[in-house]
Amino acid sequence: MLAGAIIIPAMRVIGALVSVVALGGQAQTLPPPFPRPNAVKLLDNDRAQVWKVAWPKGQPTALHRHVYDVTGVYTEPGDRQITALDGSKRQVSTAAGGIVWQFKGLTHIEEGTSDDPLRAVMIELKGDGPSGKTVKPAGVPEFSSGALPLLDNDRVVVWGDPGAAAPVRHVHARDTVVVWTEGRDGRAIFLPAGTEHTSEPIGAGAKATLFELK
Repeated sequence: MLAGAIIIPAMRVIGALVSVVALGGQAQTLPPPFPRPNAVKLLDNDRAQVWKVAWPKGQPTALHRHVYDVTGVYTEPGDRQITALDGSKRQVSTAAGGIVWQFKGLTHIEEGTSDDPLRAVMIELKGDGPSGKTVKPAGVPEFSSGALPLLDNDRVVVWGDPGAAAPVRHVHARDTVVVWTEGRDGRAIFLPAGTEHTSEPIGAGAKATLFELK
């Protein structure tokens, strides 16, 4: 199992999708997860929408359906209750640094249950699959954190902070979303494929999580 990855049982995803199909026209009227209270848009382009999200205690979301595959990282720990389409409820405790992965079509209600709310930066992946876009200038090494990725599937590769003592010039061959925090505030920037630089353009002393979009 990949460190920090959030594994969603296949039967749960299938069950949610079957329920949505059974609802017929009602599924079309459900709102998407964002925008909503306690969610702030950080960026939006043709590859992704990125949101800074909190789950305050006692403030349930509307029943919503995720229209995009979603990845991201939890920036502050916290607890929440998730209510599925069939009304079943489950309690979830999440640590900071956990990586989000969920398929589009998931339908639920979320409600924070901890005094200090869970916080995350959530990345909605546009399109129905990988773009295949890469830009690799000759003579420049491709970005690598020097460790195994935190998550690698057909839509995204997620890397933890490389933490290089002596950063070297490198290229991001894929479109990349860089996420970090300043205090408790989530931040994100978008690096187009082919971006060359020495250090990630983030706050001094901050640690980044990098999401390469396939």
